[in-house]
Amino acid sequence: MNKNCLKNQFSVWMFQFSFLLIILIFAACAPQPSTMSTRTSVQDPIQAFKQEIERLQKKYNIPGMSVAVLQNQQAIFADAFGYVDIENKIPATADTPYNIASLTKTFGAALLMKLVEEGKLNLQDKMADLLKDTQFQYDKQTIDGYENACKEIKKASRDTTFEYAFLLKDYRCDTRRIDVKHHLTHTAQGVPGDAYRYNGFLFGFLSLVAEEVSGKKFAELLVENIIRPLNMTRTAPSINNNIRQQVLADRAKYYKMGFGGDFVLSSYPVKLSSSAGMISTVLDLAKFDVAMDHNMIVSEATKELMFTPNISNSGKPLPYGLGWFAQNYKGKMLVWHYGWAPKAYSSLILKAPEDEVTLILLANSDGASAPFRLGAGNVLRSPFAVAFLNLFTDLSVFQQ
Repeated sequence: MNKNCLKNQFSVWMFQFSFLLIILIFAACAPQPSTMSTRTSVQDPIQAFKQEIERLQKKYNIPGMSVAVLQNQQAIFADAFGYVDIENKIPATADTPYNIASLTKTFGAALLMKLVEEGKLNLQDKMADLLKDTQFQYDKQTIDGYENACKEIKKASRDTTFEYAFLLKDYRCDTRRIDVKHHLTHTAQGVPGDAYRYNGFLFGFLSLVAEEVSGKKFAELLVENIIRPLNMTRTAPSINNNIRQQVLADRAKYYKMGFGGDFVLSSYPVKLSSSAGMISTVLDLAKFDVAMDHNMIVSEATKELMFTPNISNSGKPLPYGLGWFAQNYKGKMLVWHYGWAPKAYSSLILKAPEDEVTLILLANSDGASAPFRLGAGNVLRSPFAVAFLNLFTDLSVFQQ
């Protein structure tokens, strides 16, 4: 296979995951602790939250963003700030569609676990067995089978001139047993199950798994099992082509900071997979959140498994469950996921299950994720998360 062809396709597939390299730049740049009051000292938490979001929007250079807060499965706040199209002065609304980046993983995980419940998949199934006959698409060519694709991946990972080789480092698909669960928990690199290493590219392989065991395309599975039953009419993949065209037409434009300190139009190539690529609104994502709370997609037992931190081979709790981050803070579990397309867009969903509250945030720059190193597994680095928790739970949180 032509080496340049492989590189070109990897550049498209893995551009959306290059934040793993960029994120290191921010390691020494943790913001100062927040002094936000808890809800016990705030008479109107919704108004206080709105003011804090407006402040953070300006501070982190976000042209437009949409935010929803759910309490007891009801939207108590759904609003938007700034512009989704600066040039044409189009304001953001709660109904504005955005690329949701890695929040797609929560949908992909729900589909995988539904297939487990249906007996079509086992988390201990070997990736090599499931995908042995799968065609891996690289540009206009294909590689037949997981074993052959693995050889090409190994070659690319050793290529010091290949800028995305770090994403494939220590993926030992030629010598190690790698199971579905390892991809679902970001523990597929090195000795499988030993350590957590966030890797969206490898998580994207789960699309192929879902398609292989179901006999249906990943987009079709999303629509059939989640999007249509929940009447998510501002989401892509879409219930029909007319809805899809409207969603794409209304989607937020994306921006990055120019050299002069102004906003410049940006773009980000993305392909739908279990890892990224969906488009949605905070209100449609609220429908998904409520459905998860009411066990409409997977059972209560399966949901609890998804929301529980994975345990390493040595017995160490890791920051990721099955398609969701899960961390304990002051005795309470926080379940969440973030999305980050560098210099383009960002997103966050944060659930405090014991308090029955959820935050959903979508933004048209990377400012809601880029500064906070969320891939390390600590949502308390986000001032947006801290403001939400302080005002809508009984936790007293400082930004870490």
